[in-house]
Amino acid sequence: MGTLVEPDPTASSAELAGAIKAVDFSKCAATVIGYGGMGRQYVKALRTLGVQRLRVCSRSKAPLAELEGENGITVSAGGFERLECQAQPDELGIIATPTLSLMAAAEHLVSLGFRRLLIEKPVSLRSGEIERLARESNKTGVEAVCAYNRVAYPSFHEARSRAAQEGGITSCTYTFTEMVKPDWPQRFPPEELARWGIANSLHVIGMAHGLIGMPKEWSGYRRGSLPWHPTGALFVGSGISEFGIPFSYHADWGSTGRWSVEIHTAVASYRLCPLEKLFRRVSALSDWEEVSIDTFAPEVKTGFVEQVAAMLNPSIRRFAALVPLEVAASLTGYAEEVFGYN
Repeated sequence: MGTLVEPDPTASSAELAGAIKAVDFSKCAATVIGYGGMGRQYVKALRTLGVQRLRVCSRSKAPLAELEGENGITVSAGGFERLECQAQPDELGIIATPTLSLMAAAEHLVSLGFRRLLIEKPVSLRSGEIERLARESNKTGVEAVCAYNRVAYPSFHEARSRAAQEGGITSCTYTFTEMVKPDWPQRFPPEELARWGIANSLHVIGMAHGLIGMPKEWSGYRRGSLPWHPTGALFVGSGISEFGIPFSYHADWGSTGRWSVEIHTAVASYRLCPLEKLFRRVSALSDWEEVSIDTFAPEVKTGFVEQVAAMLNPSIRRFAALVPLEVAASLTGYAEEVFGYN
């Protein structure tokens, strides 16, 4: 099981923002597959970074109308299956299709000559499929990364940096209660809802284990069910990470909680709730105080600019976390056990 995060653990959010600001991305090129909500955010991130050569592919022609005529942007409708192009050297392929199409879109870009891919989370709902894609990518020299943008949050980097300066994390707890909406069965395919822990909850689980390391030993308990999620609705567990850090988790999809990560050091406690913000407490009797965070482009969805910058320029990777497919597969395998999907 690989390590989730490898950058300098002491690098702060200010250092990350400064590193991105120092790079000229104007000569970079990228192709975005999918122009729904996520695809739009990737295009916004690329334009914010100053990337001058963009190709955007969408199944529907209507959303692309807003991009037609824009300098440096070419559009293609009809879906990724109809995309025919020659990848430029070091061109980044970003895949932001619906979950069930991510694998097929990635394989199509590889067939077109793309050798650098950022694939939206979770890549696949099954760890075995991610492992297969990872093996194939390694054989063909493709660098493929899963876009777990929470490990690229400036709040994540600030928490990790401060904890490192305080002697390291001593323990962690995280919650992944979902704010269940009644219209989900109409919005998402049954196969995706049946594995919602992978499709959605892994976002916060991945963030927590990005801070403390992947699970090494753990045990868990689950109970209940939902009409669209038969394997459970209540999840609790605890264990030790690969770095020897004790952790616990809790989720009750029938109650009122929300996503959160809390880490502790010998000096202070840190809470990410909401995950985009960081709070610090220095004693049991003191209040939580918000920590100031530096962000390169606060107008873009959090973590997108940071991830894209790290994919486009390797120098950013000293500061920003990326999740290789091998690690994404391990994380998905962990979720399969937590949620009872095996």
